[in-house]
Amino acid sequence: MNHSTENLLDVESQKFADKTSEFLTAVFDDVPPVIVERLDNRIVIRTCRGVPLKASGVELAKLDISIRCRVDASNLYLAVEKSTIKLTALLDRAPIIRWEYERDAHSKPTAHIHVHAHRGALSHILSQCGHENPHGMESLHIPVGGARFRPSIEDVVEFLIDDCGLDGKLNWQKAVKLGRADYREFQAKTVVRDMPEIAAEALKRLGYSVEPPPGGHPPPSEKALYKP
Repeated sequence: MNHSTENLLDVESQKFADKTSEFLTAVFDDVPPVIVERLDNRIVIRTCRGVPLKASGVELAKLDISIRCRVDASNLYLAVEKSTIKLTALLDRAPIIRWEYERDAHSKPTAHIHVHAHRGALSHILSQCGHENPHGMESLHIPVGGARFRPSIEDVVEFLIDDCGLDGKLNWQKAVKLGRADYREFQAKTVVRDMPEIAAEALKRLGYSVEPPPGGHPPPSEKALYKP
């Protein structure tokens, strides 16, 4: 990794960490610091302790966030290599749901959810199918839209407050709305880079004038098109 690439990784990772900290602090009370750690040519952005999740002021669970980043193949953008958002019950310290993303996953969906729960009917199906772990849902990788369309931290936070009923600060919805828009704008730009000819065609239908580069449209990313 050359100096400019290393500098890009450090600067953009810190921006990402600051933005994550700002969002969490706008939504929840008692948010721990979001720290940045370097691991060779990777950066890990994580909450140093779980974010306390409360109902009527009583802490019931924690939300842990860990995001490993690197510079993408073009050496121009920050890329998330692996991320985990984990909801853990305070009662028995057991995970409840894990939202995970692994950029280079091969034997499972790139973006997936693990649900730590048990249901007899599902266990029966899995055992009949010869599954190696039929007694718990946590071994299943439930797909959630692939690399480009996976849930954001904002989606998870809205689920915890809106659906589960956990406490959020006044005007937490505004922080979620702004954070989600920022995330989706970034993902939209990435999709355009992954599929430039498709993006150009869509823009032409809207009346824009779009011309391919001198060498023609670069091929679309097979990963973006086909990988779960």
